[in-house]
Amino acid sequence: MKSFNTTGPCDPQRHYMLPPEERLVGAGLSRYIDEQFYWVLHAPRQTGKTTFLISWMRELNASSKYVSCYVSVEVTQGIADIKRAIP
Repeated sequence: MKSFNTTGPCDPQRHYMLPPEERLVGAGLSRYIDEQFYWVLHAPRQTGKTTFLISWMRELNASSKYVSCYVSVEVTQGIADIKRAIP
């Protein structure tokens, strides 16, 4: 049974949601990868940033042109000792 989710990344199998890939139609984000540019995705809390990035990662990997991974360092917030935080 699907439910609404406001606490983290959405899973289309488990949560009601708008398709994340449609939110940035026309943004041409692949050109940043092709041209080896860096970019920042900045938006307020709970607006779908993580959900979009995970969706885009899956799309990129399905294309077989790219290999993409999603890494979160959120769990290291508040850990001042870098040697303890990084592993």
